Amino acid sequence: MFAPTADFDSSFTFYYDETNNIRKFYLREIDFNSSFAANFVLGGLVYEGMTPDIKPLFDKLNLQSNIKEVKLKHIAKGDFIECLKSDKLNYFLKYLNENEFYIHYSSLNILYWSIVDIVDSAILNSEVAIQLHPSFWNYLKNDLYKLAKLEINSVIELFYNFDYPNIKKEAVLEFIEALIFIFNKYIETEEFHFGLESLRQILKEANKNNSLPFIMDEEDHILIQDFSQFYIRPIYLFKNSNHIFDNEVAISKILANYNIIDGNQEVHNYYFVDSSSHLLIQASDIFVGLIGKLTNYINTSSREKIANDFVALSEKQLNNINFFIDLIEKSHSKNVGFLHSIDSYEELTKMDLIREIRNSNKA
Repeated sequence: MFAPTADFDSSFTFYYDETNNIRKFYLREIDFNSSFAANFVLGGLVYEGMTPDIKPLFDKLNLQSNIKEVKLKHIAKGDFIECLKSDKLNYFLKYLNENEFYIHYSSLNILYWSIVDIVDSAILNSEVAIQLHPSFWNYLKNDLYKLAKLEINSVIELFYNFDYPNIKKEAVLEFIEALIFIFNKYIETEEFHFGLESLRQILKEANKNNSLPFIMDEEDHILIQDFSQFYIRPIYLFKNSNHIFDNEVAISKILANYNIIDGNQEVHNYYFVDSSSHLLIQASDIFVGLIGKLTNYINTSSREKIANDFVALSEKQLNNINFFIDLIEKSHSKNVGFLHSIDSYEELTKMDLIREIRNSNKA
């Protein structure tokens, strides 16, 4: 609905690997079980028609003969900015751009995904808010996400004490009041006043019903049970395509419990393989690993830091960022359905900033 130009009907071949797969995300008394600084990313290479030749790429990388399975660490090391210094990464990105390869990914901001149900629950209880445009709902989610990052220790304590996301009916009022109290000091600021005041008003309506439906009747402290839905999503969306995943035993067991039906036909369009014998999976690892490092950089950097970092990039780093963005834009032009992000405006607009800086440098 939101991407009417996306092509879900053609036949493509998708290869997958993942990065930052923490498998489960849950609350402990004073922290989370894992960092939320980097997004979970599932994706890789995709092509249409005959398989393009990937072997010349790996031959040209001149890797040590004892490397049995190529990963991002073999061609680029360090954080995202450091990775851009790599000559091997330069050749990798250039090769994908110049051949009939595209990239695809689903990128999930773990913290954002864990808290947006608060807003959705409040909206469901508000006759006014539920009639407003989804952009307004996302505005509120973005403000809640930014505030949660600012007050993360208080948010963790609140969530743990109320068994979030399993708020009990008798505790709804107390939870709402405690949540609003954490953010009270921001309500008069220009940045947060409109969003926070709007959220406070619709939460009051939820309070009348003693109901926050999407954060009740769940399991105490379990924010993300697993990431299986992100593996299932492309299988049923791109039902006429083939999907080749790197072996992930836990996910393959979960998917085995699903029957995906299209009309009267069962869809059998995916399988799991050993990545050590599939160069296209290994190439997917390289690209997805780079996207994972990018999300960590974006999620932990201010706009000012990003702007300053990019001013200081060397010619080689600028060349790599050009190839990287060109590859994303090439894939987006081929099929907007290849790229999928669940993230806040806050972080998505930082990627827009990187594109703007790149474009101004090219001009």
